[in-house]
Amino acid sequence: MELMNKDALRLRIDLASSSIFSFKQDPTLVAAINRLYSREEMAGLQIILPERKLLFTEVQQLLKQSCEVNVPTKPDDLTKHAKQTRNAIIKKIEDILGNINNSAERDASPKLIIRNQRLWSNCIYDLDRVALKSLHDAKTTTLCYMNAEDKSRFNTIVFVLTKVHELLSKNLTVTRRELFYQNVSRFGNQSRVDVGVRDVCCLLDIPPWDLGIVATAKGLIAGPLKIYQSDGSIVDCMMSGGTLIPQDIKGIKEFKSSAKYILVVEKDAIFQKLLDEGALIRLGPVIILTGKGYPDVCTRQLLCRLVNELRLKALALVDPDPHGYEIFLTYKYGSLAQSHLSDSLACSSLLLLGARHHDIMILAPKAAQLPLTQLDKRKLAALIKRPYLNTPTGARVKSDLEVMLMSGVKAEIEAVASTAAALCDSYLPSKLIQGDHLG
Repeated sequence: MELMNKDALRLRIDLASSSIFSFKQDPTLVAAINRLYSREEMAGLQIILPERKLLFTEVQQLLKQSCEVNVPTKPDDLTKHAKQTRNAIIKKIEDILGNINNSAERDASPKLIIRNQRLWSNCIYDLDRVALKSLHDAKTTTLCYMNAEDKSRFNTIVFVLTKVHELLSKNLTVTRRELFYQNVSRFGNQSRVDVGVRDVCCLLDIPPWDLGIVATAKGLIAGPLKIYQSDGSIVDCMMSGGTLIPQDIKGIKEFKSSAKYILVVEKDAIFQKLLDEGALIRLGPVIILTGKGYPDVCTRQLLCRLVNELRLKALALVDPDPHGYEIFLTYKYGSLAQSHLSDSLACSSLLLLGARHHDIMILAPKAAQLPLTQLDKRKLAALIKRPYLNTPTGARVKSDLEVMLMSGVKAEIEAVASTAAALCDSYLPSKLIQGDHLG
């Protein structure tokens, strides 16, 4: 461990003595970054309320957010509140399991009613994110234990509920992967566990991290950021190659950073190239984050906390293709599968820095412009139909998607800027200075 610490120290010294630290940014770029950092502007940002009548649960959530921002909470109050919340969840689980047992004792078929998370029509879109409707307003799925098609899913839910009860009672945590290996013969594959956890979260209306189930993080983060965790450890993100995002995002106590904005990068390859080319200095001070493709829960949850608690703007850098746009939309609006967790996972203020479709047409050589496949065209058509794009904010994104579909052309970020140096010195600075961010 001591040797590792010495190596890390030597790395930081080498970085500090590198010529890149004498690099001077263009004053125009500095001014653009400072405009992004305007705390007065960030503080003035408010949720635009829809014209329709708000549901009672939505009003409660908005009031809760307001209270969290304005009223400081004492550590003792947090501990007391956590214990009360844990006890309330345990009671809710015991009631559900008790009802199942009572039905079985009466020779009646036990049933579970769950909101259907496969329907876009079951979501509300006009609060800047995808949110699952309440049980009273949503279309539901009834799982019957005696139904052969439902039995496996029903048993998985009961297993997860029982496990969650144990975790909360002992104040423990477990990863989804560990949950799978505890009963491999029952589940057969990881996806059944993931669906079971999602069903339980939807049934209880509680996020998985409050149930003691954490996701395995795959994302990376780099920049002038220190993460203070509840166990007393400190994660320094100014390390070569980036730092693995923590698994327990809820357990983070505090962030400290000198960054002025956040850059969310789609691909790990581009993330590494940017770090190698000195983007933290050339484009900084900036926090750079990647979910390595479609983002996992931990990456999305961390991004939301960083934006909210450090009051920083976040910009996305994705491929100008259907998958890149979908990844941006997932970060910004949330996903259908995780629509019950959008309050914690959807970063509604995220803006698309690039690469946009018209960047391909202007900057990418013909040889780097790729034809859309039939799968690409189907994905674009599905994205265009997403209800949250039928808004003033979503209209420009929708327009980009329609133009891409008509042109029949896509590309990768590398086509717009063939090298990391071109990204850091030309493309990204010009996009930051231009300031025409989408979203």
